[in-house]
Amino acid sequence: MILRRIAAAALIAGGFLASAAQAQTLRFGHANTTAEIAGELFQEFADRVKKGTGGAVTINVFPAEQLGKEVDLFKQVKEGALDLSAPSMAAASSLVPALEIPSAPFLWKDWGEAEAIIRSDAFDPVFDELRDKHNIVPVTRIWYWGWRNMTTLDRAVKKPEDMHGLKIRVPESPVWVEMIKAYSAAPTPVPFGEVYTALQQKTVDGQENPIPTIFSRKFYEVQGYVAMTRHMLQNNMIVINKDSLARLKPEHREVLFAEAARASAMNTYLQQKREASMLEDIRKSGRSKIIEDVDRDAFAAKSKVVATAMEGRWGKAHLDRVLAAIETQRKR
Repeated sequence: MILRRIAAAALIAGGFLASAAQAQTLRFGHANTTAEIAGELFQEFADRVKKGTGGAVTINVFPAEQLGKEVDLFKQVKEGALDLSAPSMAAASSLVPALEIPSAPFLWKDWGEAEAIIRSDAFDPVFDELRDKHNIVPVTRIWYWGWRNMTTLDRAVKKPEDMHGLKIRVPESPVWVEMIKAYSAAPTPVPFGEVYTALQQKTVDGQENPIPTIFSRKFYEVQGYVAMTRHMLQNNMIVINKDSLARLKPEHREVLFAEAARASAMNTYLQQKREASMLEDIRKSGRSKIIEDVDRDAFAAKSKVVATAMEGRWGKAHLDRVLAAIETQRKR
């Protein structure tokens, strides 16, 4: 009897240890706060993956740059120090420059066009390079963040000439530098987490970001104007270390990708739905004046030099392939 009990206990313990050994924990670091739509959805994504895998895969989420700045987090994924992150495509261009192409000013007609092309085989060689050279795989290529708009302290911007000499905060990405230079302003790199302080202390005269960022980060509180330039699209991704992905069971990978697709679609819906209400809240605050009558054609004309200047960095073959895909899409 005693031996049978010992044997049974051993079997139970062995089963428990085997189950524990199969369970995996992934670390997901990102730059968004928990108050932002993206921050909420990243946590929901983690919760649903855990539920969908029956607790076999747990994703611990570290928001608000707890583990490093956006570009640092992306590079940590490459090194395997971090399993998952959610960089903008511009931040991802620190490893694969052609990932900056979707951020080219006035490239896209609308979001539908951009989403279709980024998902298409036009970008496959770019993502193949990310996987093969840098050990990073996109869990979703799409994470809508919105059209970027200019904000300025004390000068209304309606045309490119209005930006002459202004110090404009830019991300640490060359396409922004070339774009702001094309508008005769001074591009000034500032880490994302330091933008509010830079605006408040007047280290820079302005910045540009999508409305959800301008609203949630309260940039409008320290700026006099929001110009609806819609000059550039920001799309982000969720990415995973290739080795971390390989360690997951096939059925758990399916759950991961399915939940990422669900979160991506929900994010697009919520971001687009809330943009109008956020803009109205900015207007009602009285802190920033919304400028609607922007000469976007003039900005687009000034922006044409950017793609030419960036061709060497992005790779002519990559740029030509994307532009050809856009042309084909518009003819349908």
